[in-house]
Amino acid sequence: MSVRRDLCTVMVFEVVEQAATVILQDKQELDLWYVILNGGVEIDHPDSRMETLCMGNSFGISPSLDKQYMSGVVRTKGDDCQFVCIAQEDYWRILNHVEKNTHKVEEEGEIVMVKEHRELDRSGTRKGHIVIKGTPQRLIMHLVEEPSVVDPTYIEDFLLTYRTFLSSPMEVGKKLLEWFKVDSLRDTVTRIVLLWVNNHFNDFEGDPAMTQFLEDFEKLLETTKMKGHLRLLNIACAAKAKWRQITLQKPSRESPLYFSLHGGSERGFGIFVESVEESSKAAEAGLKRGDQIMEINGQNFENISYVKAMDFLRNNTHLSLTVKTNIFVFKELLSRIVHEKMNRGPHIPKIQEKKGNRFSIPDLPGDMEFPTDHKATKKMKANTVSILGSGARSSLIHTLIMSVTQSKPLSLCHSDGGVGQSQDDSIVGTKQCRHSVAIMPIPGSSMSSSSPDLLQPATSVLDFSNTADIPDQVIRVFKADQQSCYIIISKDTTAKDVVSHVVNEFGLIAAPETYSLCEVSVSPEGVLKQRRLPDQLAKLADRIQLNGR
Repeated sequence: MSVRRDLCTVMVFEVVEQAATVILQDKQELDLWYVILNGGVEIDHPDSRMETLCMGNSFGISPSLDKQYMSGVVRTKGDDCQFVCIAQEDYWRILNHVEKNTHKVEEEGEIVMVKEHRELDRSGTRKGHIVIKGTPQRLIMHLVEEPSVVDPTYIEDFLLTYRTFLSSPMEVGKKLLEWFKVDSLRDTVTRIVLLWVNNHFNDFEGDPAMTQFLEDFEKLLETTKMKGHLRLLNIACAAKAKWRQITLQKPSRESPLYFSLHGGSERGFGIFVESVEESSKAAEAGLKRGDQIMEINGQNFENISYVKAMDFLRNNTHLSLTVKTNIFVFKELLSRIVHEKMNRGPHIPKIQEKKGNRFSIPDLPGDMEFPTDHKATKKMKANTVSILGSGARSSLIHTLIMSVTQSKPLSLCHSDGGVGQSQDDSIVGTKQCRHSVAIMPIPGSSMSSSSPDLLQPATSVLDFSNTADIPDQVIRVFKADQQSCYIIISKDTTAKDVVSHVVNEFGLIAAPETYSLCEVSVSPEGVLKQRRLPDQLAKLADRIQLNGR
């Protein structure tokens, strides 16, 4: 960079307008170094050999003060050829000065690295060497050497460019694991890995060897009790992981999967890939150990039992998987499995598990009460709704008391969350509902002025003695003034049924036929769109868009 800067201070701009113009004659004494900015030149050598130079090429004197002569005739190839020219003395002085400021590192008689001396200020207090070039192994070694004040971003630059001179990132990974065992290098190695994960996480996502590197590095952090650094690594991996699409095709339903799974809602985890057979189609497609399966063929796998997940995989020949790297949660799952084996029993997630446990099931809503016996009740938070498994609910829940809260006045819409059937009927858990629906009066009809006192809870008592009557979801429905109520629905509940129930809930005077259920959504451009839902539309929560309300 300093060479370029110095050359720019002495260069002269030159233009040759006509093609076939002779710039240099054969045996003419040279006094300039030329760099082509536009167009090109032809050099007719004495041995009848023709050489063509184009934009970016150079010709003329070499960096020496000796007298030099042109060998051949130089002509322009086209019109408007442009050059920058530097006098011989300036060219020699600048390059010779740079040569004096370079430091060559030799090992066993071979130059392995070249550094250039630089000063960042005139006082000379901030000076040092910056790496110009080096062998791959020497550049890797420089990662853990004492950083130079004039080259503070060497690690970032290396991680950005190593792909151009290294065949595999594990050449770096193996060295880092080796250096971590040296006490004096441990902090430096940890900083390098954190920078690598944070800036270039894609290096780890698609490479099983690099995923294994992260596992090994995590074990080293745990062994050395570097909990703060381990927490930073977990945060970086979770924040940088992206969803990936993997498509697999099985010849038949009986064909093996060539990968094994762990987890399931019965353990309080998602579904994770435990291992993938080498050279299998799954491995070639990019599936690897530690991947969490988020969806398959549009089916959500974030809260599904292990048995149902395996049945789904076996019963489909075309598998379109959405996965993401989640290696550290996967390690927590493996620890849970080891714990279960030691205690000879599965771990059953409970609602009472502490809030800070990211693997336990989230808190249930506070304005809904689920009595677990005739004497005690459990209060839950207001902005989420629960999923209730039918098997466990019959013994845990006898009645559901649903309170209606007052919301901010605006327009009408549906559910912030829903009570849905758990993928595993032995689990009591929660999930957020992604849908919402609006209820609007049909144009031309009269709007009821009724406004029930929503500060007083309106309760609805349900009988759960018959498991077939257990609802699938609870939706929150809004009026135009943003008053709302919670409505329990099943998968077969239609939009017309919801309207009838809401009209009765709000105590509206007009007949239910004068209202309709609508979906309101916002486009990426910020445009509000409203769509009336057909009266017979069922499975409401599954059909509403993610950005809908």
